[in-house]
Amino acid sequence: MGQQIEILSTEMVGDVLVIDTNRTLGGQDGESYADSDAARSHKTFPARLSVRLMDLDPHINRVFTLSNTVTLRRSGGWTEGQVEQVSESIGEFFLFYSVE
Repeated sequence: MGQQIEILSTEMVGDVLVIDTNRTLGGQDGESYADSDAARSHKTFPARLSVRLMDLDPHINRVFTLSNTVTLRRSGGWTEGQVEQVSESIGEFFLFYSVE
């Protein structure tokens, strides 16, 4: 149940990865989190996505969500495998399954 989020593009610039999607993930004001503890105190979709991504990779030290774009900063840069892992996690963000 839910909808897959399509990743339209990914761009790496040093330690920063910008992911453009086909779904709105947050508002036009944008939300930014530097650690998962700060994000856990909020119940918005960008906060929940930030927690998911920071728990997935502890080297991610900033997540900024603006509309359909997610910008991540990771200490030490990005490998193709890490980009794929983060992209897959974002792509599955709106998928929910009930276990019977």
